Amino acid sequence: MKVRKISYIVFLAFAVALFFAADSGVTVNGQVKQAQTPETAVSDDSGEVRAVWVSFYEYKGAGLKNKSESVFRTNADKMFRRIRDNGCNTVYFHVRAFDDAIWLSDNFEFSKYMGKNKPEYDPLAILIEAAHKYGLSFHAWMNPYRITQSKVYDPSKRSTNSRILLAVREVIDNYPVDGIHFDDYFYPSKGHKQYKKYASLSAGQKMSYTNAMVKSVYNTVKEKSSALKFGISPAGNVDYCTSIGADVRTWMSKTGYVDYIVPQIYWSNEYKIGKSKTRMFDQRLSQWKKLNTANIPMYIGLGLYRGGMKDSADLGWRKSSKVIASQISKTRRSAKVSGYSLFSYESLYKKTCRKEVKNMLSRISAVAISGGKQSIKAGETLALKASACPLRLGKAITWTSSDKSVASVSSNGVVKAKSAGTVTIYASWKNRKAALQIQVVS
Repeated sequence: MKVRKISYIVFLAFAVALFFAADSGVTVNGQVKQAQTPETAVSDDSGEVRAVWVSFYEYKGAGLKNKSESVFRTNADKMFRRIRDNGCNTVYFHVRAFDDAIWLSDNFEFSKYMGKNKPEYDPLAILIEAAHKYGLSFHAWMNPYRITQSKVYDPSKRSTNSRILLAVREVIDNYPVDGIHFDDYFYPSKGHKQYKKYASLSAGQKMSYTNAMVKSVYNTVKEKSSALKFGISPAGNVDYCTSIGADVRTWMSKTGYVDYIVPQIYWSNEYKIGKSKTRMFDQRLSQWKKLNTANIPMYIGLGLYRGGMKDSADLGWRKSSKVIASQISKTRRSAKVSGYSLFSYESLYKKTCRKEVKNMLSRISAVAISGGKQSIKAGETLALKASACPLRLGKAITWTSSDKSVASVSSNGVVKAKSAGTVTIYASWKNRKAALQIQVVS
């Protein structure tokens, strides 16, 4: 990953209701039986992807490098719980950054960023297990061509494609991942040590070789399972993508290349070009939406890491701490956008990003009461459950009744029907409120 790179409340309540599945129960004579849903049993059918990237350079900070199995398990659990608590439902986790592997492979060297030596336990297996425990979709993030920071495999060679497919097959054949994810590294760009080696190739030639690889990976993934996803996160600048062989126009106008795409639109709307400012985020977002003629599921990569950054060119990040919150709102209002991804995990707890994160969490916050319209008899008891998102903001929910003479509600959501009539039960959390209307009959 290159570092450059309806009522709204009703909508949120609906989304979180789908995000957190919960059961309710009704009994007679005051005996309440409520099905318990584990805190970690998250079900997300809302359709919105809320993802985060976990990069290879974050292993150490997350307590995953050179650790015993017990410590690794504890820290992996903590990391994914934190991701879940920040409202995310998807993780793009770096498993192959430099032609290496964080799984136990006979064909690829173990990642030095994960450990000095190959451990006795399998890190990837533990990571996937922990992610799934918290209801997170786990996509194995790979750099297809990169060998080192200054060396790449030649995309025109069949042996290169074979090498990439070998890594893909090892993962999808041996681990219950939910998808394979590529980032924005393709042909070397200007400034790279190997740029001159490929400078004689036209953009069309570069895209042709890259497309052959992308299509072969897509087919390999689909041969394994139609449920598996293959996605790419290209740079947010379309012209730059073309110059390095990322044929985003084809990937977004034809099927058979990717299941989803995540353009990295890491700019604010106060970007300076010369002496004038341009609404860079809005312009790029509009451009990508127009390119998506095949309606490929598209999630927008957001540069959370830039929170509070004093950038002389991109002034928005130091002028406002609501850039990400605003951008998420715009993705939610965009018909051709189905979610977002944050770069990256460590930014969720980085001091300079603290205000951005606080405003982002407030923007995506929502509370919902499980179940739909209920009808119960006087004397019956109804056990309700409310779910709040994101959990990082806390779990305390306040219950109230619009008419206590019809039905009261306890502090833990137990409704006691008293007399015939209609009552509305409210679950309040932070600045959000969910309502459930109940008909009490005699």
